[in-house]
Amino acid sequence: MTALLIRPSATPRPPRPPVEPGFPAEPAAFPSARAVWPEAVVKIPAWSFRDWPLRPLARMDATQVLMEEVAEPGQESWLVAFNLQMGVGRPLVSLPNDKDRDEHQITAAAATDGAVAWYRTVQEKSGTVGELWTKTAAGKAVLLATIPGVTAGRDPELAIIGQDLLWSFPQGGVDRIPLAGGERQRVPDTDGMRIKDWPWIGNEHRLINTATGERITIRAPAQADIDCGPDWCVGTQTVATATERVFIQRPDGSRRTELPPWVVSPLGLLGQRYLLLRTVPQRGAPANGNIPGSVVYDVETGVTATLTSRYGPEPVHGPVGVANSLIYWATSDKATEPPKSDIKRNLVSSASAYQGADIPEKYWLLDSSAMNS
Repeated sequence: MTALLIRPSATPRPPRPPVEPGFPAEPAAFPSARAVWPEAVVKIPAWSFRDWPLRPLARMDATQVLMEEVAEPGQESWLVAFNLQMGVGRPLVSLPNDKDRDEHQITAAAATDGAVAWYRTVQEKSGTVGELWTKTAAGKAVLLATIPGVTAGRDPELAIIGQDLLWSFPQGGVDRIPLAGGERQRVPDTDGMRIKDWPWIGNEHRLINTATGERITIRAPAQADIDCGPDWCVGTQTVATATERVFIQRPDGSRRTELPPWVVSPLGLLGQRYLLLRTVPQRGAPANGNIPGSVVYDVETGVTATLTSRYGPEPVHGPVGVANSLIYWATSDKATEPPKSDIKRNLVSSASAYQGADIPEKYWLLDSSAMNS
């Protein structure tokens, strides 16, 4: 079992240079993420060979991404290791699917050094139950732990550290269990703390580096909903107009910047540098204007890039998803053959009835870990 020690407080970090990010006050026709970070964007399939949905879950290594094939009820599906350089996937482990249980999609995953782990919820008579799974060396899926009384949509953060799986839910407390199976244990002195950017853990008030013992006190505005890592925080706060505004700041409260009203909500702070934001056009904006539906903002340089343009002339209408350091969104690729599965057939039929929307055949995948390489 991997030891985890929260050490005494270490020497504080040196002060950071005062760089001003300069968030744009007005929405504009920002360059695409593909133009700004071409080395970090690749195209991946949205459907398996049998036309079941494929969803990115986590980076496995420098060339592979872990993906889930979402099955029809009661059908065997797979976790897939997709090679980004070769553009092909290989089945990794079969996912148990019981037609007599209401089993949900995977909502959290971790992968490193050949080990993978994932979390999903199932609906039982007693309520919603969380399940943590891993893959054995022989390629079998093994249930490591069940967590009763969970809430769907309030998913844990996962981390594979050595031979252990660590996780924490939004309410806090870091637990661990050996990947080989064994007893679930609470990591000492982590009650109320959540996994941030490992080895960092924290809550709304402080951050702790479990490897060095460094501690950071978070100084946030009153009654703000804030999420911090060791470098940056993103949060929302109700302003005088009774509307919520998004803001960014350093954990110590410096460089606090309130973002303009066309930024609706933060979707994730990736790699402690890149902020994924959902946006809407301002009142009175032209319907055919170049208003992005979502943008990525580099808090270190001020660069802003568009993922999709729901309100402008671009043909992409698909959703934006976040999986660990990965962001994915729909391409404009269209199907050339009829759907093979009921899942896709029904989705295409529903989409065509709704303003002629297209179902994407592929996703763009943006890996934030490669954006500043």
